[in-house]
Amino acid sequence: MNSDLNDVFEWGQMNEDISSNEYLKLQLDKFAISTDMQIQNKLTSDLMLRYAEMSNMLEKNNKLLTKYNEQLEDMVDEKVKDISDLQMATIYSLVKLSESRDDDTGAHIIRTSTLCKVLAELLKGKQMYKQIIDDDFVENIFKASPLHDIGKVGIPDRILLKPGKLTYDEFEIMKTHVTIGYNTLKEVRDKFPNSLFLEMGMDIVKYHHEKWDGSGYPNGVSGRDISLPGRIIAIIDVYDALRSKRVYKEAYTHEESCSILKKGSGKHFDPFIVDVFLEYNETIKDIHYKLG
Repeated sequence: MNSDLNDVFEWGQMNEDISSNEYLKLQLDKFAISTDMQIQNKLTSDLMLRYAEMSNMLEKNNKLLTKYNEQLEDMVDEKVKDISDLQMATIYSLVKLSESRDDDTGAHIIRTSTLCKVLAELLKGKQMYKQIIDDDFVENIFKASPLHDIGKVGIPDRILLKPGKLTYDEFEIMKTHVTIGYNTLKEVRDKFPNSLFLEMGMDIVKYHHEKWDGSGYPNGVSGRDISLPGRIIAIIDVYDALRSKRVYKEAYTHEESCSILKKGSGKHFDPFIVDVFLEYNETIKDIHYKLG
């Protein structure tokens, strides 16, 4: 320290224009600046180290959180699937009960739901329906379409299984299966008002026998006043009925069935949907064949 002070005095004598006190002040300022820089560097170093540690910890926590979320999503998805499977099992049981008297295999249920889903997906790819049909619509029509004839459970065997043509009075009774089915679903929907699945089921039951030209039943609705699910199921239901053997008729070929649908375009059926059906008729034919 004494040596440093002597250096200061000697330097002051050699530089008369700067006093020893001023020189000492300059050295102290330099020391302070140097010290500040060291402190800043140390603080910066410590902060960077701390930041790296925190980032590493955050990354680990994010990985754990992501893994936890994935596990939680898997659990939720599994539970939703369980509920959905139970829902479908219940639906198929109810529909099978209603159709067990005139459809021994129950394959009509599977074919109808599958082909409705396929046709909805094909329509989804068309510009007209891109903003109307989404994944939920496709899934709901797949699940709800088997309900279209659930009201047949209330139709007497003598009418439902009659091998010949129905009389006027018998046909009037047959037509009530629409109202029976609709009212049944409405009672359930009233207890579960937020169910889009039940809403679509009601639409399908209500409109699947309406015709594009207004000559259908029960309300004589025409054109696009018929719900889209109703217009889709109308085509699929008739196609599968034509392809299936009944107590009153033999099965039609795929080609014969397509010809009948084409003749009904703009009269019985939505012409645009018929065109899409016919455009992909080979795909539909293959799927129908595989479903048996």
